[in-house]
Amino acid sequence: MLGGERGQKLLAIGRVRDRANLPTRMFRDTGRGMSQENVERIKAGFDAHNRGDVDALVEVYDPEAVFETLLLGTHHGNEAIRLIYEENRKTLSGYDVVPVELIDAGDKVVAVAQAVGAGPASEIAVDDQFAFVFTFKGERVVREQAFRNREEALEAAGLSA
Repeated sequence: MLGGERGQKLLAIGRVRDRANLPTRMFRDTGRGMSQENVERIKAGFDAHNRGDVDALVEVYDPEAVFETLLLGTHHGNEAIRLIYEENRKTLSGYDVVPVELIDAGDKVVAVAQAVGAGPASEIAVDDQFAFVFTFKGERVVREQAFRNREEALEAAGLSA
């Protein structure tokens, strides 16, 4: 039986997965001290994004972080977080972005994510996965890169697919 805040988070993620018919596999974390803490920071960032808490999301990133997005190009700094969040809110309204796999890669975390839910007007469910590489310096993300799939992200992080 899972208890406490972690248990509640895992149960909530499980409910989202059940609703979206996602695989039930757990996150893959390799548990290496500080880098495991980075995995937890990324989980917290996804949670903040999904509940609309932009201020908490900003806390995950270095003030001068670089964001390399698929659709919006490259942006810098805390204001970029707000811009990207607002654009995502427009295009992903009605969806949560749920990490289905988090891979500890030292000073990087690879996140394979999926948008779950249905658009408020279209009620169309999506199931495409996409991926990110988050690079840390200390306790904050200094670079976020978006990729079309897990394999591209793993390659960018220096891991084999």
